[in-house]
Amino acid sequence: MTAAMDIRDHRPCILRPAGPAALVTLIVAVLLMFPGGGPASAQEQPPPPEYGTGLQFTNLANTPIAGLLTRGTYEIDLRMYPEGGLFTFVTIGFLRSVNIGFSYGASNVIARGKVDWNPRVEFAFKARIIPESGTLPALAIGYAGQGYGPYLVVDEDQEWDDRYAVKSPGFYAVLSKNYRILTEVGLHLGVNRSREDDDDDDFNVFLGMDLSLSPELYLILEYDAALNDNDDEAVGYGNGYLNLGVKWAASPHLRLEFFFTNLLDNVRGAGMPATIRHLADTLGGAGRELRIVYVDWF
Repeated sequence: MTAAMDIRDHRPCILRPAGPAALVTLIVAVLLMFPGGGPASAQEQPPPPEYGTGLQFTNLANTPIAGLLTRGTYEIDLRMYPEGGLFTFVTIGFLRSVNIGFSYGASNVIARGKVDWNPRVEFAFKARIIPESGTLPALAIGYAGQGYGPYLVVDEDQEWDDRYAVKSPGFYAVLSKNYRILTEVGLHLGVNRSREDDDDDDFNVFLGMDLSLSPELYLILEYDAALNDNDDEAVGYGNGYLNLGVKWAASPHLRLEFFFTNLLDNVRGAGMPATIRHLADTLGGAGRELRIVYVDWF
């Protein structure tokens, strides 16, 4: 190991607390989960999905698909992840072929001590360019600024910028196609360019599938190649991020999801040329995440 690599191995990394003012994002999202009456009754069903014929969703685990919320529908996604973290995603079916959204989160929420707030609210946009047909997949393009896991902050004298443990998709394009093979199977393939590119600015690819076990239960598998997170200066080291989980519709409005994340342990460990050595102890290994998703319409 060279002297230069030794220096990189000892760069400190911390989680930065941001001001709690953005807590209002979380509060508003939670309040929306309990709408106070309206024309919809308990017997009414949500609008039909814009993608596929089964359970309505717009992403797999972390990667987007070409699915959209119906116009006038909103979705609130509360995600609990390791390190006591919590993300809140709000997505709105703005137009028939356009979704917009925002997200905010923090680490150490379900824990002791100070909450480590993310530095800003992140925004998302997705537009379906080509609808799915009998022969052609659906094509969607968009932007998602929300990364996953804790927000990592380095000292000001370090060479690379702050980032999420798993980089945000940034700008992306994704193809999605449904097939009927005994059951409904969705296949997805996408390319993205993250704005968190100071340590590695390559384009990235991701792919995945959803398998219908019943109209209310789906098995999810996704692989993020993380080609933009495998340089010597990066957190990952070439394995990519493999995530596996299930989505279960407990009711027409409520969905529960459980995921095993980072199954390939794509975080540099002790004994490897790591930029941030202690990540092996704090972020390495597979994670377990629980998500509560509420869907309704205005």
